Amino acid sequence: MTSVKHLSSAERRGAYRERSRSQPPPSRPNSTARQSFTNGEVMAVGPAKSRRGSDWGIHGVGRRRFHSAKMDELRRASRRSISSAVSSCSTTRTVEAFTPASRMRGAVVAGPPKLGVFRPRPSSPTTFRRMYERGDVPVTLHHDHHGHTLRWKVDIEKLDYHHYLPLFFDGLRETSHPYDFFSRAGIRDLLSRGGDKILPVIPQLILPIKSALNTRDVRVICTVLKVLQELVISAPLVGEALVPYYRQILPTLNLFKHKNVNSGDEIDYSQQRRENLGDLIQETLEILERHGGRDAYINIKYMVPTYQSCVMN
Repeated sequence: MTSVKHLSSAERRGAYRERSRSQPPPSRPNSTARQSFTNGEVMAVGPAKSRRGSDWGIHGVGRRRFHSAKMDELRRASRRSISSAVSSCSTTRTVEAFTPASRMRGAVVAGPPKLGVFRPRPSSPTTFRRMYERGDVPVTLHHDHHGHTLRWKVDIEKLDYHHYLPLFFDGLRETSHPYDFFSRAGIRDLLSRGGDKILPVIPQLILPIKSALNTRDVRVICTVLKVLQELVISAPLVGEALVPYYRQILPTLNLFKHKNVNSGDEIDYSQQRRENLGDLIQETLEILERHGGRDAYINIKYMVPTYQSCVMN
């Protein structure tokens, strides 16, 4: 039998040192020259840049490269934080004025709401429509080769003007057919054949005229102004009887007095149809001044300050 020799710890350490000395050192590339391998031959290219031992880490990664990669990551993180902060600041919210939220960061105070002075206002159903649908208005629609005309079922001289004239004036707010046609054509026939019956009815016409003007509808206002001109010249002293009621009629005219159409070099066909609101208001005010007596201009000037007299100038 072979015997196993037991070595002491000191002998084992000495044998390990001898064995490590006898082994050749690992081959490393020359630090002073770079080598290129071509067909198995070694060629010296040139002196290589010496690297310090402190530039290399434990894993073979250069410390400078590791440091630069870390700095790039920190820069990207800082850019992301800055962009998130900017985006959070850019998200603003609109709040009402004079509230605690209006003094907070990122809050935008909302402006005042639009008043809507020139916006048309809805009107309530008229009495004229209700009575026509019930059959209490003595008119019918007649069609002929000239178009549609108004036909009365009774003689106009036998009608009660205190009842029917304010009723037809109430229909001036209508904008749908055939109610708008009946009201305008009926007023035209009643004023042309009324005579002395018109003057006592003037106080009853003010409320329908005011209600029609307060709709702020340009079509309705143009119609009311044309009817008002016909009313003033329909009978004597009607213009003077309207002077005390200028405070109810003229505020809306003052509001729309300068609302003209600026067509530039184009053709404005509304002038021929008398639908240019500013010109129609000026024409109506001049007729009221001519037929309103000596106190007409003072009252018109009080309600419409931009009006210039057509009689004194």
